[in-house]
Amino acid sequence: MNENEGDLPSILRPVYDDGELTVRQDAEWPVPGFMVVGVRPHLATIADLPLELALRTMTVMRAVRTIMRDDLKLAAVQTYQEDKFVRPHFHVWMLPLWPEVLRQHGINPRIYESNIAEYIRLFSFPAMEAEITRCATVIREGLREGLAAFD
Repeated sequence: MNENEGDLPSILRPVYDDGELTVRQDAEWPVPGFMVVGVRPHLATIADLPLELALRTMTVMRAVRTIMRDDLKLAAVQTYQEDKFVRPHFHVWMLPLWPEVLRQHGINPRIYESNIAEYIRLFSFPAMEAEITRCATVIREGLREGLAAFD
């Protein structure tokens, strides 16, 4: 996606981009506020990130999570990172757990007891487009304000 950002729909364009780090809505699952924090350099694991970049990555993740808690009123977010063997590229997925959806569908979000795959399939793009846009706007504006001190 980084090489073809101009071709992406606006809903998938980064809400934050400092040249090395990006934050954007997940392109595969239309869960509102499902943010992917990625590094532009092709580094495979957190162990490959230079310390300064690792610290900035965590600072951005902390800011995103704070916005999710304070502005989107999300008490729970699951954060995932996987090491890949083919075309490795470091990303962290921040999946919001929308309480009403969990409650309505009896979803247990605990990782080792989870039916989280069922949860993410409950969201459709046509039904969620406006909410995805709203969440992205809230996160974009919050990051602009919250990370200004780090620029």
